[in-house]
Amino acid sequence: MRWRALLVILLGAIIISTTQAVSASQEIVSSDYSYGRNGIMKLAGALYKDTGELDPSYDYYAIKVTTEDVKYRNDGWIGPMYIYVDIAVLPESAAEVPANHVPKSGIKFSQHSVSFEYEGIGFNVNIPRTFVSYWAKKDWAEHFVWEVSGIKPSFIGWWFVFDDYAEFAVGFRVPQNSYVVTVPYAYGEWYKFYGIFFRKVGSDEAVVGMWYSPGSSACSSGVGSLENQLIHDRNIKDLPETIKASPETQALADQEG
Repeated sequence: MRWRALLVILLGAIIISTTQAVSASQEIVSSDYSYGRNGIMKLAGALYKDTGELDPSYDYYAIKVTTEDVKYRNDGWIGPMYIYVDIAVLPESAAEVPANHVPKSGIKFSQHSVSFEYEGIGFNVNIPRTFVSYWAKKDWAEHFVWEVSGIKPSFIGWWFVFDDYAEFAVGFRVPQNSYVVTVPYAYGEWYKFYGIFFRKVGSDEAVVGMWYSPGSSACSSGVGSLENQLIHDRNIKDLPETIKASPETQALADQEG
């Protein structure tokens, strides 16, 4: 009877490993990173694609963006108390369908890792804490936006929104074989804690660009211009007018002028 129990366990392990192999249908098709102009923050991104191709009409992607504190990483008295992340995606038809992003809107009392899954794509995300807002908007592109604030008056008080780094992720679909361009941008404000009050000590911003062509699809002139701009100049304020950042993002960048 013992060998039968071992056989059942072995078969179960085979089934589980086979299921995991089938569901793990992802690959990183593009990645990029840059440092902020003030040397405080590093921004990195990875663009994942589902390789299962279960839907003949759409391709499915996910973006993972990491904002990292590089200047005050090991300083317990200085940290980011505000972070704004805007991920712009082309083509304009890109949509968060089915809807899935992390972190979700709401109050997060601690920073921790969560699982993100989107149409065959899956990875862990170290989300920030405090007040999180999320929304999507459309202008020249589809934008996925987070605002994380630790400086809103509340019963939990003020505090840093992440230690060392925080990650953000969203999934989206585009028509089959579309040329995809993504432009993650981040702006952050750093404060020092003096025991009884906080004081702002600096801010930083950074932008990265990732793109992927699944075949012979040609990119439009707007996409080509953006691609060239990202290669030669990472300043969000210098993006061409036709592909400029959203008004909210531009306003934050203008503060740095």
